[in-house]
Amino acid sequence: MQTTTISFFRYRGFSNRTWGMSMMYKVKEPLRKTPGVQFFKPLGTGSGAGYSIVPNFGVYGLLVVWDSEQSAEDFIKSNLYMDFKAHSEEQYTIYLAPIRTKGSWSGFSNWEIRESQEPLQAVAALTRATIKPHFVLPFWRMTPRVSQEHENFRGLIFSKGVGEIPLLEQATFTVWESISAMEAFAYNTFHGNAIRRTREKDGFSEQMFTRFRPLKAVGSWKGRNPVQEFLDRI
Repeated sequence: MQTTTISFFRYRGFSNRTWGMSMMYKVKEPLRKTPGVQFFKPLGTGSGAGYSIVPNFGVYGLLVVWDSEQSAEDFIKSNLYMDFKAHSEEQYTIYLAPIRTKGSWSGFSNWEIRESQEPLQAVAALTRATIKPHFVLPFWRMTPRVSQEHENFRGLIFSKGVGEIPLLEQATFTVWESISAMEAFAYNTFHGNAIRRTREKDGFSEQMFTRFRPLKAVGSWKGRNPVQEFLDRI
């Protein structure tokens, strides 16, 4: 079954940070040759937990859609991943199964929705958009308030702002305790107003919202494994 992984790597020191930045480009060719890869995106990150115009040059991410969970497992054991591990002080990978999606990312929309009768223990969301040039300034003027409300919102387990191109290609990955917690933030805060304003002004040229079931998480983030800790409590 199709499985998605999102990995984050924390780098310390100038040489390792430079290496991490260079891999935003250099990882593309080996991933194209890696068995089981259906889609991938190397990702820069923003400062803080979510929405931020300020880049974090010490953290980079990697999103990969695999044809199976075994392909994802093989990658975690591969020499390429070991190279990432050798240069970073912390690595965190979350395994995900898509359960709902709308839109596309660089034309990709081939998510294989995984049906399940099991209760949803937690929910993850990947929200991304390409911002039209005329709306860049209005969009980023709204983000400080969204970020402030987002940082300690009730029910948020994990969050990271990510993107491909600074200012223009932006995304947010979040993990929530429940759909109700996620939707409370999405619709009952300034975030909902910001999205409505953006749509009214036709501010996005491409959008995607994909919801996932978190399967498991390996590694650590800030010394913890917050997603797996929550899953283990259920």
